[in-house]
Amino acid sequence: MSKPLINQKCLMEACKRLDVKYETFDDNHNFIRVNLDKPYLFLNFSTPFNNDSVVKLCVDKEFTYRLLKEKVHMPRTAAFFDPHYEKEDFQKYKEQKDEEAIADCIVKDFNLPVIVKMNQGSFGTNVFLCRDRAEVLQSLKTIYNKKSSDYDYMALAQEYIDSKKEYRAIIFQGEVILLYEKNFSQAVFTGNLSPLHQENARAELIEDQKLIERISDFIRPMFEMADIEFAGLDILIDKNDDIFLLEINSKPGFSYFVRDNGEEPLVEMYEKLLVYLKNK
Repeated sequence: MSKPLINQKCLMEACKRLDVKYETFDDNHNFIRVNLDKPYLFLNFSTPFNNDSVVKLCVDKEFTYRLLKEKVHMPRTAAFFDPHYEKEDFQKYKEQKDEEAIADCIVKDFNLPVIVKMNQGSFGTNVFLCRDRAEVLQSLKTIYNKKSSDYDYMALAQEYIDSKKEYRAIIFQGEVILLYEKNFSQAVFTGNLSPLHQENARAELIEDQKLIERISDFIRPMFEMADIEFAGLDILIDKNDDIFLLEINSKPGFSYFVRDNGEEPLVEMYEKLLVYLKNK
């Protein structure tokens, strides 16, 4: 029996409903070619829409911030290169002599608490809420630990935003095609700051058109800077009702969303996507 990823399973179901031809090339049906005006390849979580530069942009949170900070509201962020990085060609990127000096910079330039996190992480890995200098220093040492599989040569300090609501907006061709709240109101913190990785957190489908329009208006300026065709955007609304873009994921997963909402909304999302491709 095949065991496709949930995103691939829902994509195939959308193809069947719309009578769109597709082929699979592996036993689990996670390598799919959708045949329309041209072949579109979907491989696991990779889609045929974003070019290599956009994928790199989404992975690298510092690059995302540098490109978009003047266009959309984002938490203030600063990057710090591993002071112990050994390759000769990269010595020019070092600005501080050690983690102690970096910790001093962060405490000086940011209000506490502050978020310290790895630059190219995912799933909430190595994201720390630091309330004092000692926690900042320990976070840096964790991120720069070369013996860890989660090592990153770049650590970020990010302004802490007191969150009221957090959302994931799936966008395609500049439009929000799926929106859900990462509801952590009843969650129990288990060590991971990412909302849906906390116990009892839920992904709740949002159909409020006013909120969808507000988020659509908020993100529209970013498309002036980058041709991001398909992505998941992490959106935060703070206690003052101000809206922020946290980061962009070019390969969003849907396991938590389907766990809490079933497959039908995701199938419908892929139907919207396929209808656009058929009619473009």
